[in-house]
Amino acid sequence: MRYTITQDVQSQIVPTLEKQRTNKHEAVGMGRWGGFCEKRCRVVLFLLAYCLLPLASCPGDARADHLTPKHDPWAQPWELERLALLEVPEGMVLVPGGPFLMGSDPKVDRAAGPQELPQRPVSLDTFEIDQYEVTNVHYLRFVLATGTAWPPFWMQDPFLEKMASHPVIGVSWEEADAYCRWIEKRLPTEAEWEKAARGEDGRVFPWGNEPAGWMKSNIAHPGSKRGFKYPPLANVNRYDKGVSPYGAYQMAGNVSEWVADWFDPEYYQRSLPDNPTGPAVGELKVFRGGSWNEDPEVARSAGRNAGTLDRKSYLTGLRCAKSTTGKGLEAKDEGAEPASPLPLTSRHVARD
Repeated sequence: MRYTITQDVQSQIVPTLEKQRTNKHEAVGMGRWGGFCEKRCRVVLFLLAYCLLPLASCPGDARADHLTPKHDPWAQPWELERLALLEVPEGMVLVPGGPFLMGSDPKVDRAAGPQELPQRPVSLDTFEIDQYEVTNVHYLRFVLATGTAWPPFWMQDPFLEKMASHPVIGVSWEEADAYCRWIEKRLPTEAEWEKAARGEDGRVFPWGNEPAGWMKSNIAHPGSKRGFKYPPLANVNRYDKGVSPYGAYQMAGNVSEWVADWFDPEYYQRSLPDNPTGPAVGELKVFRGGSWNEDPEVARSAGRNAGTLDRKSYLTGLRCAKSTTGKGLEAKDEGAEPASPLPLTSRHVARD
């Protein structure tokens, strides 16, 4: 039996079917659009999470992480021993006893600060001072022998071989003092450091009064590119045109260097003229010589800076000194007691 649809019924059914078809197409279109949006939202959320994840453990602003080692410090002990046996520049220079001009003369040095005044003659006994800044290799030997914590800027198990002759950085005053004692030396006094840097005539820089140049020092000259993830340090035996009158290298720039004295901005006004050893007590220790990331004015031989005993900076290292009389320099004139060695703690973790 055939069913026929009358024109009246057809006129009622067709609009209804067309409406249903339209609704179906709209529903399909909305479903497709919703799926498209859902997929895109997932991609956006994934990318956002990927970008923000590194900041989750870093409160505050996002900066280059200079302090966290990226490798296991003790993963390759044979590599540590190999690096420790590398030959690096070393040796000491003799600084004869006698007077020298310490401090600044504002008429000669326009960058002189009040903590450098007055300039006056100071007499020292003969002593020796490291010809070069303490290198990564030298400090690695200390770490391996004593188990002390290594500097926070060693990030390549512990450093690349091309950095072996770079000065060690990130060492606190306490660690610098402990290192020098370990090799049977000591930190130089502020007066000894200044004489070794500038000689007897009160010159502004180790090489004289002329401004620092590209061939004489590793300082932040105009146009230099600074602020790299790893500091742009130089080997400790570079810049032979900028050595001090006694042959000490890089006593201006590369890294600033810890000395033994407590810091007092008015100390020069009352210090004794013979073998001064600094104030008896204090809160800050002096470091000298400026660094790779500082202006030439900071690297002047008379420039004085200071930091807490636990300060660790990628701008600061050290060099050691030694008395020639066979006895350590005693802080007898101003009552200062020699600092005790730093208690050493190991970060070596036993492995199965």
